[in-house]
Amino acid sequence: MSATKRRSKKRSVANSKQLPDPRVLYLDRNLGKHVIASALRAAGHTVEVHDDHLPGDAPDEQWIKLVGDRGWVALTKDKNIRYRHAEFEAIREHGARVVVIRAKNLVGQDLANLVVKHHERIQKFASINEAPFVAGLDRTGTLKLYDFN
Repeated sequence: MSATKRRSKKRSVANSKQLPDPRVLYLDRNLGKHVIASALRAAGHTVEVHDDHLPGDAPDEQWIKLVGDRGWVALTKDKNIRYRHAEFEAIREHGARVVVIRAKNLVGQDLANLVVKHHERIQKFASINEAPFVAGLDRTGTLKLYDFN
């Protein structure tokens, strides 16, 4: 009598096109409180806004800690965040995932449309790149890791 090994018909996440559970997107205070958050929520995505968690004048290190500790993905327009020592160290220490939106002159609804349009791409990027990281998102949806050494 021969024993045959049964194979699971369920596809593994590694071989699947399906993403793992999406991460919460955290909007830095420089992205406002309403327009982008409302657009993301209307599209069915989970989003947290800076002012719902911290005072408006809280140092960046505080939201970076919050984001890193909770496993969220932060969105910001602060392209210099990776150059400031305190923020850089906080990203590293707390394992934060930070995406810098690199779309000059986009505000309000246009910025919201960009984030909603590329939400899945941001989620996939965050799932395949190990934290900590800082990446740039341009108008076309291209995400590029910034040097983090």
